[in-house]
Amino acid sequence: MPIPVKITLMIVVPSLECGGLERNVSLIANNIDTHVFEVTLLVVDNRNPFYQISNPEVKLIDLGLQRVSSAIRPILHLIRKQKPRIVLSTANHLNLLMAMLKPFFPKGTMLVARESSIVSINSKRAKFAPIYNGLQKIFYRRVDAVICQSVFMQDDLIAYYGFSAAKTVIIRNAVSQPVSPEEKSQQQTIAQLISVSRLSPEKGIDRVIRALRYLSVPFHFTLIGDGPERESLKNLVNSLHLNDRITFLGISATPFAMIASPDLFLMGSHYEGFPNVLIEANSIGIPVIAFDAPGGIAEVIQPGQNGWLVKDGDESAFASAIEMALKTPLNRDAIQIDTLKRYDPQTIIQQWETFFKKSIA
Repeated sequence: MPIPVKITLMIVVPSLECGGLERNVSLIANNIDTHVFEVTLLVVDNRNPFYQISNPEVKLIDLGLQRVSSAIRPILHLIRKQKPRIVLSTANHLNLLMAMLKPFFPKGTMLVARESSIVSINSKRAKFAPIYNGLQKIFYRRVDAVICQSVFMQDDLIAYYGFSAAKTVIIRNAVSQPVSPEEKSQQQTIAQLISVSRLSPEKGIDRVIRALRYLSVPFHFTLIGDGPERESLKNLVNSLHLNDRITFLGISATPFAMIASPDLFLMGSHYEGFPNVLIEANSIGIPVIAFDAPGGIAEVIQPGQNGWLVKDGDESAFASAIEMALKTPLNRDAIQIDTLKRYDPQTIIQQWETFFKKSIA
């Protein structure tokens, strides 16, 4: 009996550093059925990997380059040499580059782009934003399909970039249940609040900190993560005289185990394609308070069941929601069970595999 021919898949990712995009790429690479797929993971810069690829059947190639723009020739060379049936690109700036290169791909190679944010909003943050956005509108439609994590992301591509609904597919991110925190001590009376986030402007940690000044209840806020806004956020904490109530911790592989049983997870994002850290918090039963910002946040939070949404930008209302949530605790076991069911990794991997198979059928 002849051996079935595997579907050749090349996944291209900027890095495997700490982040939602990288986490989901590692999940796909580590769990995809390698009896069906022959997978090459092409990493532009793998000097500081946070996520490890444990699947021995996945061939990892590290280009060792610091910029995606420097990787044009080696990426194209490897695609032309290996002739993968499907190329999966995984970040917006990389997706644009791959779309521009697609006419030089081997005949029959399918280009799939995975978006991790809201393209029309994220593009405004790019250097030379008008030019970047113009290039998006010209070239991005060359891709054969775009994977979106939320309905909002899908609608954005259709509205602003002329994609047909048929070229967009929604595959939610999976949740990898993080290490749970220790049980709260009976003597613990101070509300324990937590955020896990990159400390960058779009994550809105500054507005979470400003909201905390309105609280009338005893609390401690632990912020886990790092990024370019770290020092300015520390200065903000100092100016609001909250130094004894806010602790900055760095990046951790087990962020939710850093403090004992957090009461609430706080999300200040100005926009989110799909909030991985939100479903991670829910996966261990922690309710979430978040601004009703553009993106997939409102598609995850079911008010009064796994958290609450606050009018975007209303910091006083954010504080009021925290105080209300502390007085009306939710069923944490129910939150955990529902989240693990909705974002089960095996179910999500099967959706990816089904998509790939149907795409080349």
